[in-house]
Amino acid sequence: MGNKQDKPDFKQLSKETKFSTKELNEWFKNFKCNFPDGKIGKAQFTALYRKMWDSEGDASDFCDHVFRHYDRDGNGIIDFREFVTTLSVASKGSVTEKLQWAFKLYDIDGNGYLSEQEIISVLTAIYKSRNQADPAAKARETMKKVFAKADDNKDGRISQEEFVKHAVGADSTMEELMQGF
Repeated sequence: MGNKQDKPDFKQLSKETKFSTKELNEWFKNFKCNFPDGKIGKAQFTALYRKMWDSEGDASDFCDHVFRHYDRDGNGIIDFREFVTTLSVASKGSVTEKLQWAFKLYDIDGNGYLSEQEIISVLTAIYKSRNQADPAAKARETMKKVFAKADDNKDGRISQEEFVKHAVGADSTMEELMQGF
């Protein structure tokens, strides 16, 4: 965040999020207190994640996925706007909005579909962060269950519509995909 953007336009940001201008002001004060330069780097993000979630395993791969999703402009840092926009969905979003956010996290290449490899990659990272034995094998096993239930049209990929439909239906297999959130 440059000097011009040290204090964002809370009125405009309130329209883009589910936070009031008062809430945004509080979030901004806390953000600047914890990150005085107004940005979060990947190492800081990983340390923050480990502190918040008391991660005993190797959370670095999972943090890479989450960081990529927060860092909307891809510049290698998370600024306040990126932080609070994502936080808005996580804390105040509807179930559908949260599921759409999760879908985008899994959609590594951003093509609007989840491939087997994308699901394996994110699940392996989640399982590693939880120190589970043989995370890659568990991820492959879960991915197969997910595809068997959620790939409705059997096209070898899961659309956002399929993902949300099966996750909202409280399908226990889809819950596996949500366990890192």
